[in-house]
Amino acid sequence: MDQQTASVPVARHPDTLSAEQALALFTRPRRTPQTDDELAFLGQADHRHTVTHDGRRLAAWRWGSEGPRVLLVHGWESRASHWSTLIGELRQRGLQVVAFDAPAHGQSDGDSTNVVDIGRAALAVAAQLGPVDAVAGHSVGSAATLHALAQGLRVRASVHIAGPVSLRRVLEGFARMGRMDDGERQRFLRLVESRIGAPLDSMDLPALRSGLRHPGLILHDLKDPEVPYDASVALRQAWPQATLLTVDGPGHRRIIRDSGVIGAISEFLVRTVSTGRASA
Repeated sequence: MDQQTASVPVARHPDTLSAEQALALFTRPRRTPQTDDELAFLGQADHRHTVTHDGRRLAAWRWGSEGPRVLLVHGWESRASHWSTLIGELRQRGLQVVAFDAPAHGQSDGDSTNVVDIGRAALAVAAQLGPVDAVAGHSVGSAATLHALAQGLRVRASVHIAGPVSLRRVLEGFARMGRMDDGERQRFLRLVESRIGAPLDSMDLPALRSGLRHPGLILHDLKDPEVPYDASVALRQAWPQATLLTVDGPGHRRIIRDSGVIGAISEFLVRTVSTGRASA
């Protein structure tokens, strides 16, 4: 199965970007056709759901009908089917799994989205298909999960895979790749802030740590070329109940199907959510 995933939005323009061009690239993910294997895997789900979020229909799937429920939040230009390896392992461990295609991804509606929008989508999925006992996010999906937790999503455990912890830092890097001068860079930051409907600082770690009141597992390749490893170090330092597992080899994209990573996530979730339910 083709499980290539993107990390954070990246500049795809050879010349200097204007603020408007940068905003379009930053908020409009590319969709690639789903493979026959992916469609077959989704067809094996116990139920396909349609979740309503901000006037859009989101495609979601549930595997299993008993046991603690884990919500999965994929990365940028990825989709629910890219979680197939982890979903299979969690099901073997007796956990239910819910995964969804984020806005403007996979089979969900929309042509633009952003990290805050994806976090709100995760809240909508949890509200309509919950209760949720645990949540796991990869890359932008991890940052979106941090937003959802800070906005009230209650779980017994969460997993964060190679995710950024500062939207401002991501935007600054995007502006550098787009060769934007200081004026355009500042305009770009303001445009993004207007688009997400919240201050940029609301997506930085000091504001996000309020939702970290449960055990956590953080996983990151030390040599990740797309999201710096030090983002996960910072997250661990801000989160006393979390453990940081350093991974060597799979990089940023293949990490979600690395056998060691899958095993560590599964063991952590079984240990932390094997009994009881998430608090309301």
